[in-house]
Amino acid sequence: EVFPLTMFSVGGMLLFGAAADLLTMFVALEVFSLPLYLLCGLARHRRLLSQEASLKYFLLGAFSSAFFLFGSALLYGYAGTLDIIGIAGAIHTQTTNTALALIGSALVASALLFKIGAVPFHSWVPDVYQGAPTPITAFMAAATKIAAFGALMRLLYVGVPELKDQWRPVLWAVAILTMAVGTIAAVSQRDVKRMLAYSAVAHTGFILTGVIAANASGLSGTLFYLAAYGFSTVGAFAVVNVV
Repeated sequence: EVFPLTMFSVGGMLLFGAAADLLTMFVALEVFSLPLYLLCGLARHRRLLSQEASLKYFLLGAFSSAFFLFGSALLYGYAGTLDIIGIAGAIHTQTTNTALALIGSALVASALLFKIGAVPFHSWVPDVYQGAPTPITAFMAAATKIAAFGALMRLLYVGVPELKDQWRPVLWAVAILTMAVGTIAAVSQRDVKRMLAYSAVAHTGFILTGVIAANASGLSGTLFYLAAYGFSTVGAFAVVNVV
């Protein structure tokens, strides 16, 4: 059952970053998240730890999905459409009253920050990475982060670029906290997979600095970092699996 679940998850990830409206993005989020909740609990050894990781990921993931859906509803109430370009057009024409758009985009961004494992939404990362089977951990560490960053950049660069004066300072704080917490916590770990999990959190902070740039150089830098990070993370967990 691992292979069809993985294919479902990959399909959802491909759609997640390419979606042109928030409803399609939400469906893609569920399509790739639900198989991952199951895959995390399929370890043959240390089954209780694996099942605990699966349950934690499922409960916290349900919260993040609710944030995404509620934020999408607020953006729909503001713009009258779920289309990302349509939301950008509505913000462009209604520049004086953007409170509802700010709250909606903040909730959607919170759900996406959960998926990429940014502080303060990172608490699931070490537990799930440690409990899940190592090949699944490698798949999650590389593929989920790339898909979630694709969706985050789609929201910020295409949907709400006019609000960048508001979201950039918040993301700066999130990036700095993510780099600091991930790096400091990684040093004190006794489990290799937990160490790599906190390392992934620190990398999330580094990648966020490219997203915050909000220009072509930031976009290309972020995509290059994600490609290099994906290959190196799979390699790191492959070595852990062999050892």
